[in-house]
Amino acid sequence: MERKLVVIFSLIVVFVVIGCAGLTPPDPMEILRHPLGTDSIEIGMTKEKVKDLWGNPDVVNYTGKDELGASCEEWIYWARYPELRIDAGYLSKTQRLYFEGNALTKWKN
Repeated sequence: MERKLVVIFSLIVVFVVIGCAGLTPPDPMEILRHPLGTDSIEIGMTKEKVKDLWGNPDVVNYTGKDELGASCEEWIYWARYPELRIDAGYLSKTQRLYFEGNALTKWKN
């Protein structure tokens, strides 16, 4: 019985090690070049894509419906470091994004 437990435990350890072998941590220099909130957004992006690039917004305002009945929202990302002298997305300037339905239609800072 004890031998079976040792074999089962060994197999579990092997599977965990093999499963984690394919995971590589992100390169620190890549994180410094592209921190969360600095990747460019584009008109037409979905809410999910914007969240992937910038994370969840700080504020979501429901602003009504468009002509076709799609909900309209304003997402606000507050500037984290307004003293930065470079444009680093919402890290340096508060950004207001406007969605009609699921599509980004405009933004301003």
